[in-house]
Amino acid sequence: MPFTIQQLSWHKRRKATVEPQPVAIEVPDFKKQVNHLCDITVQFDNGERLVLTGRVTQHPITGVWSVNGINGSGQAVSARYHDEG
Repeated sequence: MPFTIQQLSWHKRRKATVEPQPVAIEVPDFKKQVNHLCDITVQFDNGERLVLTGRVTQHPITGVWSVNGINGSGQAVSARYHDEG
């Protein structure tokens, strides 16, 4: 499924640090259903691979679907879904 990773930045709230950036994600159980809980497998640029707990959302005006995930350590990822076709 085609997803575009959105870069999350906390630099306005926290001291800037160098953190691994997500380069690829997989959401095998993605459904176009608001608040659907799913697992997100994330590959980071340092080679680390994690499974995050995610939630599907839909923008109320544009209708764009996205998935947001976070784990217990605070690592987070956000990605927009693009329909194939």
